[in-house]
Amino acid sequence: MKRLDRLMNAAADGVLAWSARHAEPADAPWIDALRGELELVDGGPARLLWALGSLSVVGTTRRSIVSRIWRSLPAALRFSLFGLALGVIGTISVVWSNVIVPSHESDDEYQGLYLVLYLGLLVYFAASGFVAARLGSSIRDASLTGLVTAVIGVGMVLVTFAVIDNVFLDVVMQQPDKAYGYAHSGLSSARDYVNQGMLMGFVTAIPLVAAVGAACGLAGGLLGQLVAVRRASVV
Repeated sequence: MKRLDRLMNAAADGVLAWSARHAEPADAPWIDALRGELELVDGGPARLLWALGSLSVVGTTRRSIVSRIWRSLPAALRFSLFGLALGVIGTISVVWSNVIVPSHESDDEYQGLYLVLYLGLLVYFAASGFVAARLGSSIRDASLTGLVTAVIGVGMVLVTFAVIDNVFLDVVMQQPDKAYGYAHSGLSSARDYVNQGMLMGFVTAIPLVAAVGAACGLAGGLLGQLVAVRRASVV
């Protein structure tokens, strides 16, 4: 038991030392006050909990710095940043799975994976609105962030598919689903078939993901503001 107390005391000292190094100069007296009162707290667990309170100062300071940086960015960049990140990841994934290591299996084999992917996108759209709200954006802007995130991210993926389908047509047409669809399409050109499909994808997908992205961004923004209100009430 005494050994555990010593470990927790050492951990409490370490937490306070780390907070002192990373806190803003204006917050240093507050950290020093916590350190000075630590000796009045009985028991290793209680001392560690007391010391952990210093982390809130560092967290608040850093979030304030990030928030100032966020608000200093051009509005267009704030709205599109999450979408660009998603689009880059999606583009790399599409190139990898369709050109570098192409799959010759039907999409039916990956239904479970696609479901996880779609759920992940919903969470990501909501997260973009949540982060935007936590960094000072309004609910309207959080919803708009989700919308733009969805449109840019999904749009970049669709454009990547369109380029690959035309540049690597021979590779693409080895996919069972595309080969079957082309054979039953009645079209005489495989290029016309893939481009017709991509056009329909753009027309139907973009409005849908825009609406879904806006709704998820709104939900994330509301959650972000709720977290901020509850945190403020605790403080």
